[in-house]
This record gives sequence, C-alpha cells and structure tokens, in this order.
Amino acid sequence: MKVMVLGAGAIGSLTATLLARSEQVDELVVASRRLPPARALVKKIGKKHLTAKQLDADKVGDMTKAFKGVDMVVNLVLPRFNLKIMDACVRAGVHYLDTATDLVLTEDKKGDRIERTPEQIQLDRDDLWKDHDLTAMLGWGCDPGLTNVFARLGADRLDRVDEILVRDGDNSTIEGYEFASLWSADTLIEEVQMDALAYYDRRFVRLGTAEGEEVFPFPDPVGPQTVYNVDHEESNTLPLFIGKGLRNQDFKISLPKEFAEFVRIGKKWGMTRAEPIPVRSKFYNTTVKVAPRDVMTALLPVPVDMASKVHGSTCVGTVVKGEKNGKPAGWFFYTMMSHDDCYQKYGYHAVSYTTGAPPVVGFEMFARHEITRRGVFPPEVLDPVPIVKHLPDWDLPYGERPEVAA
Repeated sequence: MKVMVLGAGAIGSLTATLLARSEQVDELVVASRRLPPARALVKKIGKKHLTAKQLDADKVGDMTKAFKGVDMVVNLVLPRFNLKIMDACVRAGVHYLDTATDLVLTEDKKGDRIERTPEQIQLDRDDLWKDHDLTAMLGWGCDPGLTNVFARLGADRLDRVDEILVRDGDNSTIEGYEFASLWSADTLIEEVQMDALAYYDRRFVRLGTAEGEEVFPFPDPVGPQTVYNVDHEESNTLPLFIGKGLRNQDFKISLPKEFAEFVRIGKKWGMTRAEPIPVRSKFYNTTVKVAPRDVMTALLPVPVDMASKVHGSTCVGTVVKGEKNGKPAGWFFYTMMSHDDCYQKYGYHAVSYTTGAPPVVGFEMFARHEITRRGVFPPEVLDPVPIVKHLPDWDLPYGERPEVAA
C-alpha cells in the first residue's frame, strides 16, 4: 500500500520510521508544511521507497491533488486541521487515520449543558465516508487509542460497567529543563487550559481547568503521581459507544502542580489564546500580530530534539470497574515504557513511541483486512482482543492488574 504521513514532528517521525519497516507499505511519503524537516527525516530513515513532500494541511485543494494515488493518509499534524484533511481524503478517495481530535470545535464552559462533544463533529461524517466506501480511524495513538481499546477490553469482561477512568502518568526528568512537554506544547496547553469534558452520573459535564487533583497509584517504576482532570478525546467517545450502564468516565494526567496553576492564571490573562493579537514593539517601532500561545510554545524546547535527555518512565492506562456474575470486578489495563530504554532501542523517548507505534498497528490490521469497517469511528467500536494481540508486533508493552470495584 502507498501511505502518506502528514507531519514530521516527534510523533510523525516515529510513525514514519516504523511504517518504513512495515511489510504492508510499498511506498511511503512524508509530508510537512516545511520541506527541510521531511527531507531530513527521509534521509535519516534511509529507505529507497521513501520520499518527502511539502504540503500545507490548511489547503484542501493542494492536499486533494497530493492524496491522489495514496491508499491511506496518517494525520499527525495539529488536530485543528483534521476536518480539512478529511475533506481532502474524501475528494481523493483515500482512507484516513489520526491520533487526536480538535477539542476546541465546541465552546462549552463549566456549568454549560453539553449537547454534543467535539469529536461528534468528526463522527457526523460517518454516513458520507460509508457512501464513499472509505474508512476513517479516529484516535489511534496511546491516549486516545490504546486507552480506548483497554476500555472496551474491560467492558467486554463485565455484565455492567460502572466507571471508566483513564490515567496518564510520567515520572520523567529532562536534562537542562525544569519543565518541557514531551509532545506538542500547543496541544498540551490547549488540553490543560480548556474546561475538561467528563461524564458523571450518566451525563456529560464540563469541569474547570485542571481540577480533580488526586494521587493515582501507577505501577512501579512510575509509582504514585498527582493527576488532574484535563480535556481529552476519550471522554468524547467512550460514553457514546461503551454502554452497559456506564455511570462515570473521566481523564486525568500527571502534571507539575505549578504548571497546572500557571495555566489557570495564564488562561485568565488570555495567554493561552491561539488567536493572534496586535503587539506593539517599542524597540522596532512597529506592530505585529502574535498568538499568545505561540509565545508560550516558543519558549519550550522542540519535543523531537529531547529524546536523549529524557529519563524515567511513562505509564498510561484505563481503569474499568463494574459487575460480573453479580459480584464487583475491575482492572487497570496499561502500557508502560522506560524513556531511557526506548531511546537506546529506537532513538525516541517513550511518549513518542507509545503514541506513534499504535497507528502502525492500526494501519497494518487495516492493510491485512483485519479491520474492514467503513465510515468514521474510534477504536472502542472494534473487537479489542486482536488489537491487543498485535501490540507485541511493535514492542508495545501491555499489562493489567485487578482493581477493587466501587
């Protein structure tokens, strides 16, 4: 199959590197808004069936032309471009896979009545994609992605599902930095500054920025980590597709307490806004337009450049609790990886790997016709057992432990 990877950042680089080794890929194109990073990645991978291409994900017409003859587009650019990329895929007759959704497509605030989740705007295209005999696989990273698969795995074991809790923990330190984001800083700030979507008492709700502080006991070597509610894709889809009486579902991630507080304050000042504002420069005696968030992200290092400097481990998983045969039951399903080991083996830190490898699993299952569903859908609509069985194909660790049910 011919595949195009959109994006040559930390995740796009890892996914392209692995896809280049896949027996299911005959031709691979790495496309980026700026050509030099794509060319550098193709040169680094060093395979003959790879090419680099300059492509702007904001231009549907250009993408439609570029997608002609491609079998699947793997979208690893910022999720704000998802809908335009999907439009181009339909016009070009190309299958689609991504790892995140645009969480700012709706403007619900804390206390608002939630009528629709942001990801439903992508899901609304299901009939259109079925009419074109095309597949759009949404959220095939680690979280979302593996966490959704784990949620379905636990739900399938239970007669009744009471709660699904997604937890993302990391105990890493980064040489030379007191704080840095291991994935897109733009995405991190967006997720943390937004009022978090959750599903409590069988209804969607919005929580305030970085609320719900708790200490979650991740397995060693990550260990206990302080986690907070942030906005995330799992809460968009799991309550829609899991069923079985699901009462509560939320997402929490480990964050330095001072960063969570910084984002709260920055939000009040408008520093997390993505829209450009006019800024007067006294030094140059001119006015330029700058997005406040771009200033914040420019002050943080580029994730793809930090792989050798990250030490510690990451653990991401899903708690599923409910009832089986009239008795409480529950488990924590997770993936866990050492940043140091990952760098030694692959040249990337573990967050990049655990996010960038699942799309390869999904693509290969699609290429082998193990996934034949058409339309637009998240991972939890599929049988989770074959997916979990394929995780070792790309060295994705899997573990589970019993949990005391509520």
